[in-house]
Amino acid sequence: MSPRTSTVMVWLVPIIAITASAQVYRNNTIRGKVRAVSGNTVNNAIVELKIAGGGMIAQTATSGDGDFTFNDLVAGEYEIDVTLAGYESTGKMVRFNHGPNENFQETMQVEVIIKPRVDQILAPPGTNFAQDVPRPARSAYEKGIQLLSEGKSDEAIASLQRATDLYSDYFNAYYALGAAYYRLEKMTDALQALERARAINDHEGAVYHLFGLVMLKQHKFTVAEYGFKQAASLSPTNAASHFLRGLALVEVGGREKDAAERDRDFTDAEKELATAWDLSNKKIPQVYLQRARIHETRGQKEAAASDLEAYLKADPESKQAPAIRQAIARLRGTEKK
Repeated sequence: MSPRTSTVMVWLVPIIAITASAQVYRNNTIRGKVRAVSGNTVNNAIVELKIAGGGMIAQTATSGDGDFTFNDLVAGEYEIDVTLAGYESTGKMVRFNHGPNENFQETMQVEVIIKPRVDQILAPPGTNFAQDVPRPARSAYEKGIQLLSEGKSDEAIASLQRATDLYSDYFNAYYALGAAYYRLEKMTDALQALERARAINDHEGAVYHLFGLVMLKQHKFTVAEYGFKQAASLSPTNAASHFLRGLALVEVGGREKDAAERDRDFTDAEKELATAWDLSNKKIPQVYLQRARIHETRGQKEAAASDLEAYLKADPESKQAPAIRQAIARLRGTEKK
């Protein structure tokens, strides 16, 4: 071998080594399953695969058994995001245990638990009141609703007010105004709009439900209980009205000095909470929290602790979880000093 050839070979060796070390292998797999809190598998959920801290690189939908798969992946850290209508968006991190330049095949098994969106269950119900509304007023109302969906509250309110100016008995416009003011925490304006809606049609449970929400916001629990009672009477299958009446009764009972009256409030609250639980197909875990409050006030500490444990099982990712675990320990006398 000539000196020149030898020199060339000396340079080629590190080049070949660098090239080999830079090779990236796409031979990893993520296999997953999506379940509801109940344990049932969930089909047709949208599953997105993202590079950790980056954008989406793949998307699929779960099968009839709740399964999904992503193949041909470079080793690294990924984020799995699962979305499904009526459920909270849920994410999970996945990390392969080797480097992207190692020729090693790995399959990661992932299970994602999704939970129902309670805000949908507890949202104010819609209205069903039909009116023969003049076209200009209807156009202003529809524009207002569209602006609300775009987050343009001030413009939306102006458009809804114009709808009521054009048609003074426009029930849906007054109700929408009440809801918009409630979201903006303009409670006086909300009550005025709702009272006008109630005067036009006092057989719509949604008006009383929203009235109850305003009263809850103002901590006027006795009046709130009345509103939700009316709402539940007019819309007996609405789980939210029953649940919130139960919540209001717990608040009223907790402030009641007369023991007999307090017990009546709590008994009624338990009935309403049970009705809400059944109507929602057991999808309002906050029922456990309210029952725990009743049990604790009655001195039934173990029953209260059991309800709090049931809540954590139904909603393990709750932001209140640390405080609830501390409350369980306190109720059972195991709290660390």
